[in-house]
Amino acid sequence: MSFFKSPFKRSNTSIIRRVNAWYSGFILLILLGFFGLALLLTSSFATSVDQSFLQEEAIETAQNLAEDEDDLEGFDDGIYYSIYNDRNQSLQSFFPSDFDSSLPYSNGQVLESRGNQHNYYYVDTKIPESNHWLRAVTSQGNSNPELQLFLLTLAGIAPFLIAIVSWGGYRILKTAFRPVEAIGQTANRIRLSQDFSQRIPQSQQNNELTQLAATINHMLETVESTFKREQQLTNDVSHELRTPLTVILSESQYGRDYAQTLEEAQESNGIIHRQALHMKNLVEQILELARLEEGHPVETQLLDFSLLVKEKASDFRRMLETEGITVDIDIQSNIQLQGHATQLQRLLDNLLSNARKFTSDWIYIQLKADEKMASLRISDNGSGIPTDQLDHIWEKFYQISQDRNKNQDQGIGLGLSLVRQIVHQHQGQIQVESQVEQGSCFIVNLPVDLKQLEQTK
Repeated sequence: MSFFKSPFKRSNTSIIRRVNAWYSGFILLILLGFFGLALLLTSSFATSVDQSFLQEEAIETAQNLAEDEDDLEGFDDGIYYSIYNDRNQSLQSFFPSDFDSSLPYSNGQVLESRGNQHNYYYVDTKIPESNHWLRAVTSQGNSNPELQLFLLTLAGIAPFLIAIVSWGGYRILKTAFRPVEAIGQTANRIRLSQDFSQRIPQSQQNNELTQLAATINHMLETVESTFKREQQLTNDVSHELRTPLTVILSESQYGRDYAQTLEEAQESNGIIHRQALHMKNLVEQILELARLEEGHPVETQLLDFSLLVKEKASDFRRMLETEGITVDIDIQSNIQLQGHATQLQRLLDNLLSNARKFTSDWIYIQLKADEKMASLRISDNGSGIPTDQLDHIWEKFYQISQDRNKNQDQGIGLGLSLVRQIVHQHQGQIQVESQVEQGSCFIVNLPVDLKQLEQTK
């Protein structure tokens, strides 16, 4: 099963359906609670209304009967009427069949009576200017059809309301979760095609899902960049190793099959040895560069950077003077900084070796410091770097064209990449200033130890 399979195709586990079912059920509970409360309130209200209506109708009817008792209507507007004398004898009786006609007088109060089939309210009212009583009886709830209609209407509307809310909520959630579905689909396409250039489409709305899509797009850009760098590194390493491996295989075969003398065998072995050293140097620099790019913190200590640069410059001066190259040195004393000695020595080796390759006959080494930064400048008077190549010199395996190099020691193109990573590891900055036919100057700025600098002052 695909890890990136869209959850929207699995209805049993769809987040949209679960959320929709949850809040639809919640709304249903609210409506049921509202309906129950309405039923309770309307029942209480209906009782009050029924009793008031019965009492009012009984008084009005008794007043009308004061003029003519024979004008009595036994049933009117849901109310049964009967006339009693003062001895509780029925003179005109119009009661429901299951109503107990022998109930005592209510003395003007509305009382309840339970029959076999219905429950009733009844009230006794004295007929004016007569010794007779009027008893009015009505079934509970019969006198308020409006309240019953309200409850029936509420019960009928509730299912449609639930359906509309559920459908509308589903559509809203479906629209809101489209970026999530797009994320899953894009991730699945990337997995299948290994094309990290694809991006998740983003809407103009500024919400959490849009921000999530933007964050994942940034992550995809980083993954794509890393993937391309690794791909380029693999291609470059393969290319760099192909030549020395071919030479080693060729020379070893020649030494095995064709070398006739010790001198010829030694010459082949010498070539193999040089190519093996070249491969060893390449592998070591690649491993060191990989460690630096991983960004793992290094153990640093307080170093006398002035002494480190002075010793390295002196060693190079003795070597370069034999090649007819003048080396001028201007180093400020007692510049202290927190650093890794081996990495800083590698930085100096690479920069000075780079200057040696491309200078005409002069190299200038300067180290100064202010209150915050130590500035190392290594200049040469070579042919310079073309402007369109300045941004590329830091790339792995990038090499300036042969016409800038005064000798055939072209190197492997990892030196400046390694230098830049060492500078970044020490929280510093590096830049280059160069003009064609006038030379180049590499400038390294590293943070100094302020306490030690103040003491030297």
